[in-house]
Amino acid sequence: MEIALINEELFKENSPIKEDTIVSKFVPYIILVQKMYIEKILGDPLTEELKAQIKEASATPVPVINPISPANQALILKLAPALSFYAVYQGIPFHWASIVNKGITVRNSENSSAVTVSDIAQLRRWLRDDAEELARDLRDYLTECADNYPLWNPPTMHGADQSVPFDFGIYIPKRHH
Repeated sequence: MEIALINEELFKENSPIKEDTIVSKFVPYIILVQKMYIEKILGDPLTEELKAQIKEASATPVPVINPISPANQALILKLAPALSFYAVYQGIPFHWASIVNKGITVRNSENSSAVTVSDIAQLRRWLRDDAEELARDLRDYLTECADNYPLWNPPTMHGADQSVPFDFGIYIPKRHH
């Protein structure tokens, strides 16, 4: 069983969905985007530590002392917005349309009209932009608090000086005359 880094309550608090949305419909996307985006930022060792502590915290009987370290509790709160926005980004198309035996249908009701494909595309662009900004905030947080997360190993550029973290830029080689 896959361990989600956030629960439904944190998802509701940090996502742009309305209170009356059925949150359980987004739970599969939480696990999916956790693998696609968040675990790549955290790296395997830190992700495994978080999952182990979350699993222990949700054990029955409930532990007397919270096994999630204070630093990891803060990290979960910091990653929740990016994870939530990415989950809505991934799930939105499947809330707009359904795959059924005879094809794909657009969900409609008597009280509202469905949005168009271009509306969904624009909404997804906004969600992705927000999710990417929140993911940058998560990376910045990990960089600022690196001493609290010894298992976190920031990504480096291949072929560059491996001791210096590299996030973005352009490499211009020297010209030989």
